Amino acid sequence: MTGTRQSDEFRIAIIIPTRVGWPDMHRSVDAVVPQLAASGGQLIVVDASGKPAAPIADGKAVHWLSLPGRPSYALRQAGYRAARAPIVAITEDHCAPSATWLADVLAEHQRAPDAAGIFGLVDNGSRDHLVDWALFAVGYLAWAPPAPAARGAPGHANLSFKSWVFDALPPRGDQVLEFRYVVALRAAGYVVLGTERTRVTHFQSAGLVATAQLMFHNGRAIAGLRRTKMEMRDWLRTLAPGLVAAFRTLRTARLASSKPDIEQPVRRSLPIVAVLHLAHTIGESVGYLGGAGRSGHRLH
Repeated sequence: MTGTRQSDEFRIAIIIPTRVGWPDMHRSVDAVVPQLAASGGQLIVVDASGKPAAPIADGKAVHWLSLPGRPSYALRQAGYRAARAPIVAITEDHCAPSATWLADVLAEHQRAPDAAGIFGLVDNGSRDHLVDWALFAVGYLAWAPPAPAARGAPGHANLSFKSWVFDALPPRGDQVLEFRYVVALRAAGYVVLGTERTRVTHFQSAGLVATAQLMFHNGRAIAGLRRTKMEMRDWLRTLAPGLVAAFRTLRTARLASSKPDIEQPVRRSLPIVAVLHLAHTIGESVGYLGGAGRSGHRLH
């Protein structure tokens, strides 16, 4: 480790990127701040909203980094660079980590000293509407209780790294997307583990049209970053978004059977799951062919 990311003061840094700003992203901050002192934690909020920082921001234990107008992946990367602790964890601005999340993340890294990264469970906190179940199923079902997908490539809802890995293998190209970075780490011989001992709860409810738009922009933003390294399967996604969406819907249905506590609402939401997968694959086609546009600025 180079030492540039080390701090004797902090044991863990928590990154929360946000496009909506304070107070709209209070759920995540409210869950993390009470844990900071006991765990030796530093919270770094990376904010693209242009709004004023939260009153609790003190520049040290709660550092508010304002980067107006930046795309979502750039916010996360800025947070990683700003972190000054041996463990760096990240979650989303609409997720509520458990009351013991920081301590649990630290304990998991202590149990696995050779692991470069560790990801955990993501539970669904928005359960009133089928479209909310569909959104959760499309984006997070693999990480739902009782256990996360062991060899999965997770996103940034409940993910942590030993900070030395960013110096050993700096993210390049599409590796600024965490699920691609995890793949790159494993390909380079590093260990990335899943655990059921860390948990966050995901809250997101926006209605069918807004959710489909979100999925389109997510697909376009991802493909826009990956288009410089297009493989045969990427061309297939571009040429046949409907077939890819159908395959992913069937995969979601199969995965639901491994999540007995939520299998029934996920299965009831499958028609909407199909619509969201289609929106995502159409977004991928647009991104591969024409680039990301401003889709990265539409994600939260």
